[in-house]
Amino acid sequence: MRTLWSDAHVDVRDNRLPNAALASLDRWLDLGILPLRPTYVRRFYPGGGRLGLAPRLGATYRACERLWIAERWIASCVPATNPSPLPNEGISFLAFRTPLSWPQALRLRGERILGPRHFAAYGPDFPVLTKLLDPGEPIVFHFHARDEDVWQDPVRFGHRFGKDEAYYFLDVPKGPVPYTHVGLHSGVTPRTLLRAIAQGRERVLELSPVIHQRVGEGFFVPAGVPHRPGTALTLEIQQPSDVYTLLETTAGGKPLPPEQIHPGFSRLEQALKLVDFETACAPDLLERNRLVPQPVTRSRGGEEVWIFPPGLRKFSGKRLVVRKRFESVEQGPYALFVWRGRGRLLGHPLRPGTECFVVAEIALRPHLFEAEETLEVFKLFGPDPQTYARREVRPPSPISA
Repeated sequence: MRTLWSDAHVDVRDNRLPNAALASLDRWLDLGILPLRPTYVRRFYPGGGRLGLAPRLGATYRACERLWIAERWIASCVPATNPSPLPNEGISFLAFRTPLSWPQALRLRGERILGPRHFAAYGPDFPVLTKLLDPGEPIVFHFHARDEDVWQDPVRFGHRFGKDEAYYFLDVPKGPVPYTHVGLHSGVTPRTLLRAIAQGRERVLELSPVIHQRVGEGFFVPAGVPHRPGTALTLEIQQPSDVYTLLETTAGGKPLPPEQIHPGFSRLEQALKLVDFETACAPDLLERNRLVPQPVTRSRGGEEVWIFPPGLRKFSGKRLVVRKRFESVEQGPYALFVWRGRGRLLGHPLRPGTECFVVAEIALRPHLFEAEETLEVFKLFGPDPQTYARREVRPPSPISA
C-alpha cells in the first residue's frame, strides 16, 4: 500500500515546478482534458473490497495506524482529516511522470482550466469533493458542521466550509447493511442524544429513521443532520470539507479516542450544539431529500440524467450512458469519472476507473463521447458561480474550549 502515497513528499503549496511538469500541463491543456491519478484515503471503518485494492472486506487494514483504505477521492483539493496524518493525503495529482498536484495546476493555470466565469467566482480552486465510499460495515453515526458554524470559527475546524453532501447508490452488491440512518425521530433533544451515545450504538441508532439504499437513486444530507451510511458502494458529492463529529465511540470493533470523535472540541457536549435538530427531526425529511434521476437528454446515441440536480446549488452531477456517439455541451468545466464500459472523449481513451477533468474551453462547446461498448460515466460539477461565496481560513488564533 505504500505506493498509494508516492507523492507525499511534494509540497503542494510550492508553485515552482520542474519544466517537465509545466510542459505536460500545457500540452494536456491544449487537448482540453487533464488526466488525474486515483486518490485513496484511509478511514476508521473497514473497506468493502470494491475499490480494486484488495479482494475482500477489510483487507486494506493498516495496523500501525488502525485505519482502512476505504475511499477514493475524485478531483480533490481537500486534505483528509485523519489521525497519524500523511502529507498530501486526499489531494489529487495529475497523471504526469513529474509530480504535479491538482491545487498546483489550478494556481498556475486556473483561469484556463476553469474559464473566466468560474475562475472569477472560485479563484484557483475546484470547490467540490466527490468520493467513492466503500464501507464494509456501516459508517459511524455522525454529523457535519454547517457553513455558518465553520465561518464563525474556521481555525477550530481547519476547513473553509461546512458539509452538505449527497449520495448516489451504485449497482454492485450492496453489502450486509443496505440502508442508511438519516435524521432523528421527532422529540429527540440534545440531552436524549448525549445519553444514548453514552449507552452505545444500539441505543443511539434507535433515535434515527432509515432509508433503503436503492440502486440508481440517492439522497441529500444537509449539514447538521446526523446520519450513518450503510454498506452500498456510494458515489458521494459534497462541499470541499472534511469536518465531522462522531456520535458513536467505536468503529470496526475498536474504541475511538476523543480527538477522533469530536476534533476541535474538548467535549462532545460542545460539538452537539451544532446539530440542526429542527431539520433533523422534520417529519418529511426522508421523502423531501430523496433524489430520483431527472432526465436531461435522450437519443439513439445515449441518455443523460441529473443524479445531483442543480437545485442543490453547492454541487451537481450527471450520469451519462453512451451506446454509440453522444455530443455533450455543459455550462462549465467538470470532473469526469468512468464507471463502466470503454470508449473515447475527443479521442482520449476512457476505461473503467478513468478520472480526468474536462476544462472549460472544451466543456462549453460540443464535445463527442464515443462508445466501444456501452459507456457509463459521471460528470461532477462545482457550485453555481452566481451564488458561490469564497472563504479563506484565517491565520491561527487562540481557541477557547
